[in-house]
Amino acid sequence: MPRDAFAELEVAREAVLAEAEEFVRGLEPALRESLAAGVERLLRDQAGHADRMDGPTRRALNDAVGRAAEMGIAEVLRRLGEPEVWLAPLTAPNLLVRQESGWSPWVPEWLARAFGGGRDVPALGDLDDPSNRVWVAISSAARPMDPVLEEFGFEPGRPRLGGGRFGIQAKSLPQLDPTGNLGRRWVRYRAAYERLAALNDAED
Repeated sequence: MPRDAFAELEVAREAVLAEAEEFVRGLEPALRESLAAGVERLLRDQAGHADRMDGPTRRALNDAVGRAAEMGIAEVLRRLGEPEVWLAPLTAPNLLVRQESGWSPWVPEWLARAFGGGRDVPALGDLDDPSNRVWVAISSAARPMDPVLEEFGFEPGRPRLGGGRFGIQAKSLPQLDPTGNLGRRWVRYRAAYERLAALNDAED
């Protein structure tokens, strides 16, 4: 690899990791608030059970859930502190996603490709797309709460992305961060990642 090309790749790689660091810095408070809101949703959804708890039991629940949430957040931050998650964020990097070509549906696919439309490439989508490892990691924050909530008699649901069974984790980016700050940080990270991916493709 020519020296200039190698230097450009290194600059692009550092840009990706710098954007990732900014994202993680903004994630922690948003994740903490999102988990607290998820617990409140559960208490409303299973209000019959929650309302039967006496004061000491409710305080014990709050303490145990709080500790479990902090464990989950710490694990997410540890996982997202690993550079390889951000340098290779796709859960299935070899799965091709069909991009819109702009051609009419009756135009044969081979013809659209021949004239530059409809290139099939692995693509990084929105933050709350389950095809990226960052969202999978974020969704796992509620997992340590499962045994706590079961111990206190709450009814689990079906397993969800990340492993939680009580619906505590955010199901979408707006639910995770209503302010939109994380969405804007994700856009900046994705732009940096796409530049790095393009440089890597050019070298292949």
